[in-house]
Amino acid sequence: MYESLRTLNTIDFKNEFEDLRSDAELILSKEGHIISLNSLAEELFNDSRYFFDYFTSYNAEQALYYIRKICDKGIYTDFSLLHRFQNKESYMQYSGALKNGYILLTGREMVAPLPSLELNDLLSQFDHAYAIVSQSLNIEQSNETFRQYFSEETKKNSGHKLNIQLLTESSEGLAVASRLVKDVLEKQTSLQLEVKNDHSGEWLNLKGLYLQDINSVLLMIYDLSYERKYTHLLTYQDQMESVSYLSAGVAHELRNPLSVIKGFLQLSALTDSFDKYSDTILSETERMNEIIDNFLSVARKKAKKETRNPKYLLESVIDIIRSECLMQGIHFHYNVEPILDKVEVNESSFKQIILNALRNSIEAFPGDNKNNVFTLQSFAEKGYLIIKLRDNGGGIPNDVLTNIGKPFFTTKDKGTGVGIPLCKKIMEEHNGTFAIESKVNEGTVITLAFPLKKNM
Repeated sequence: MYESLRTLNTIDFKNEFEDLRSDAELILSKEGHIISLNSLAEELFNDSRYFFDYFTSYNAEQALYYIRKICDKGIYTDFSLLHRFQNKESYMQYSGALKNGYILLTGREMVAPLPSLELNDLLSQFDHAYAIVSQSLNIEQSNETFRQYFSEETKKNSGHKLNIQLLTESSEGLAVASRLVKDVLEKQTSLQLEVKNDHSGEWLNLKGLYLQDINSVLLMIYDLSYERKYTHLLTYQDQMESVSYLSAGVAHELRNPLSVIKGFLQLSALTDSFDKYSDTILSETERMNEIIDNFLSVARKKAKKETRNPKYLLESVIDIIRSECLMQGIHFHYNVEPILDKVEVNESSFKQIILNALRNSIEAFPGDNKNNVFTLQSFAEKGYLIIKLRDNGGGIPNDVLTNIGKPFFTTKDKGTGVGIPLCKKIMEEHNGTFAIESKVNEGTVITLAFPLKKNM
């Protein structure tokens, strides 16, 4: 019996197979006119001889897209289109080919596909608004969060199924939702966009995921309104902190030249030689003016830099350090090695950093110690001017050292917490580095590194 079956051929049952076929067959012109069709197709396409009449305007665009694909490639298989026939909407699964300038289509009517069980399980855990939108732009499935975007009147008047295009009427911020869904269906890829409604303050993120198995779109809506408002508040808070930081910085840095002026006035009173120190006092008042100008320039531009000889810069600040140490009873030592190259700096900022380090050292020295020492050492190393500022004060504990560069962090009763962060910021603007090393009961070393410029 098995052997006799092997001699059979499908050709022997050609008529029977023809009777079992359920494919509609159409011959179209490239413009979409129906030239010929078989009996199954005749039952469906019986109102018009124009293929595109059997679609909504949007689905007609999709049909045209696939017809062009067939014309370009010669053959295109397994694509689905949603038709609107006389009394129903129906999905058709098509394959097509181009032959002798005509488009040959075979299509089979299919039941509208449903989302998989796995997708439904996943969506049941989804807290944000979502909807599955079909090729006809009808909402096949959605959660309550999504339906809240429709007005009660829209839901009442739309009957059994909502259409994504009705979102335009219900929510101004979602006017682009239908366009996003159409783009996802046309391009068969996932897309997203952000929309903001200035009137209501809504800020939404829309994501459309293409579901290939059911030729539909999973539209998800993330409400970012509260997140954006929170970010705005943080930005405002950051701006206010910057203003406070700037104000505190001005007050902090003006103390250095004021301390120098005060010291020289006291020194001139003790020695009865004001003329000897008047130039230094005047230069410090000028530096105060430059400090104010530099801080005001932060909002407009960076402080002006000039090329200077390291020796000149250090000698000008050493005179100030020497007099300050003399007034405070501190031993001052320095060693400045000759350097041929130059540095590009803002001179006022350069002094500001070094005098800030001196002021911190003075405040860290024990009041009853007669052997307080402040040392300045400078040399060239690997293309940088290195300046080491060392003291033998009480040192900085590790827990304080890890936080010392943070704005407004201070352990002083009357401290502002902006000195060190400001110095670091200035060094960054000079493409340099600022480092602190410290050991309790041994002292602190601040290392500054400024890039050197070759002396032409």
